[in-house]
Amino acid sequence: MRRSLFRVLAFASVAVLPVSVRAQIVVLSNTVEERIAAPGERYTSTIIIVNPSTEPQTARIYQTDYQFAADGTGQFNDPGTTLRSNAGWVTPQTTQIVVPANGRVAVPYTVVVPKTDSLKGTYWSAIMVEGQTAQPGKSGAKPTVELGSVMRYAIQVATHIQMSGTRAVKFVDPGVVKTTDGTATFDVDVLDNGDRGYRPTLWVEIYDANGVLQAKAKQTRGLLYPGSSIRQHFVLGKLTPGTYKAMLFADTGDEAVIAAQYDVKY
Repeated sequence: MRRSLFRVLAFASVAVLPVSVRAQIVVLSNTVEERIAAPGERYTSTIIIVNPSTEPQTARIYQTDYQFAADGTGQFNDPGTTLRSNAGWVTPQTTQIVVPANGRVAVPYTVVVPKTDSLKGTYWSAIMVEGQTAQPGKSGAKPTVELGSVMRYAIQVATHIQMSGTRAVKFVDPGVVKTTDGTATFDVDVLDNGDRGYRPTLWVEIYDANGVLQAKAKQTRGLLYPGSSIRQHFVLGKLTPGTYKAMLFADTGDEAVIAAQYDVKY
């Protein structure tokens, strides 16, 4: 089963409730938990769930796979169904927990990396924490249909197998775009087509026909997984119409910086 969601999302759901009650939990853990580990290694971490309300709240904990694309979509598929899933290595301590009023709980999870020489690069999945809408009420109260909100938090669990795997970059559809206020931007999709995840530092330099630098911009992005892509948006400022040479760079953490050159019209 495939579900298109965002990292942290709220959606409207119809429920039969005697009163209007909404789940109120907050996850304080990092949205990305990554670790370098060896085959056969075991490690643990913890998810912190907070209940800021004055009533106990129930949280459901379950696993999915996770992928995202440059068009802004994210796919949370069934655990273990994607090529580089580590969902089978990850075991949360519980699948449901009650968080006391104005309290917090720590939910440990364990990651056991298989002991095999076939592992290389990065493997990942997600632990989902979902607030459960409570249904209190007095006996005999007439049910009503309410529009409630359910919060889901996704904690990405990434395992890098020692220093193995290749960090590779593919640039797709680069170009200069003129915005409505006359500002020039350079947009490009960046794909990790290797087998190891990394946090790319990306920058672009724009030169005119005489080789004079006219604009440059730089940004560091979050963890990019193998097979996933992001849309990089650089704000360049004002440019006069013409043909330019764009030099695009990606630092993936390897010794060599990846570079590409493009002729672009503005």
